[in-house]
Amino acid sequence: MTTKSRTKLDLKTVQTPLYATVGVTDLAVEAVREYVADVQTRVRGYQKTVANADLQPKVLRDQVVTVVSSRVDANVAALNDTYGDLVKRGESLVGRIRRQQSSKQTVKSAETTVSKAKTTRTQATKATKTAGRGARKATTTAKKQSASSKSSAKATVTAAKKTASSATNAVTDAAEKVGD
Repeated sequence: MTTKSRTKLDLKTVQTPLYATVGVTDLAVEAVREYVADVQTRVRGYQKTVANADLQPKVLRDQVVTVVSSRVDANVAALNDTYGDLVKRGESLVGRIRRQQSSKQTVKSAETTVSKAKTTRTQATKATKTAGRGARKATTTAKKQSASSKSSAKATVTAAKKTASSATNAVTDAAEKVGD
């Protein structure tokens, strides 16, 4: 006997790092652009004062370490704040999408579809077992169960179509919420 294990995907565990990664990338690009602009400004300033500057390697190294260290510390603090903000934003968006009427309707419709599919499977299994018994009575019973299986299958298809339509509406509504 085999047992099927179902893994339930928790959107929070997927979205939190995803949003944080996007935020880190955006912030890193911004920081690099600011740093390049700052270096260009400093180089222009150093070019003007190069005659008076102390060009000893140790002095230059100390200046670079001081500038880079302060920028890194500032960027790390900003990254921590941004990560937290992105997590909150992602949680808020997911909450709004889960609470929207079209999402709730999709969940309800999917539950109905699953229920109908289980009923169809049960009826088809019974019809198959009955057909295997043989004789006249089995034929009559099999025809009746076959008809109910077909009807149930049709209802399942209809429910699945409604679920797909509801899911389309939910996705459209959710897409409108992104960026709000």
